Amino acid sequence: MRSRYLVVFAWCFLLLPVAGVHAQGASSEGASKAPRPLETLRAEIDRVDGELLALLNARAGIVAEVGAGKTTSGGPVFRPGRQAALLRHLLSRDGGPQTPQTLVQVWTAIIAGSILQQKPDFRVAVAGDETQAGLAQAFFGAAIPQSRVAQPAETLDALAAGKADAAVLPPEGSWWLTLPEGMRIVAAAPLLRGADAPPQALIVTRYEGDPSGADLTVAHMAGPPPAGAFVLAQAGEDRLIVLPAAAALPAGASRLGLMAAPLAP
Repeated sequence: MRSRYLVVFAWCFLLLPVAGVHAQGASSEGASKAPRPLETLRAEIDRVDGELLALLNARAGIVAEVGAGKTTSGGPVFRPGRQAALLRHLLSRDGGPQTPQTLVQVWTAIIAGSILQQKPDFRVAVAGDETQAGLAQAFFGAAIPQSRVAQPAETLDALAAGKADAAVLPPEGSWWLTLPEGMRIVAAAPLLRGADAPPQALIVTRYEGDPSGADLTVAHMAGPPPAGAFVLAQAGEDRLIVLPAAAALPAGASRLGLMAAPLAP
């Protein structure tokens, strides 16, 4: 399992434009300085790759300790709030040439490796077409196995039966009106999107979502939504809404979960 974890990490770090980082550093030293020979730059890349591998090995060791603790406590291996908080922190401190999309893709693969290291049979059930499957892959990482089904109810059945650890469903439809007891909407995809851009998929688990530090409450209500709420879906007079976690729920609304606010691209 350790080797599988490192393969995931090694693959994702091939996406990093390491040469671009060194080129940026070289250019900052002075525009008049001649470029270093290609052989030198390749040797530098090899050196950095070795350092990355050592860091990934160190990270894997820490994850193993975390997993041992969760075996005792029974805590979930998928924590969408922690994932969003980590990505938000990385995006806030990045000053290099990587795009937000690249950083999110790389660390999503790292997080997928951590999940599989702790629970090798972790699986998501996806309702819908190729678009939904792509959203699930972007959110969880390519290494996480998927089970494709046609209808939202089938994903929730798989989740209830323990055949899946998370369900990915489109916001459209009315499945959220009859969300089984104990299930919660804990995240939305894509995570990296504009603040006013609606999510294209919702993620459901059998446990409450963990806070990320900038969160939204998901609720079901009938009638017009209150000021400051965003409507995710509507079925007749019923609406699936999100509003800031600090805001009070409207009268008669039913809370369906907690999820991180989107990350700015």
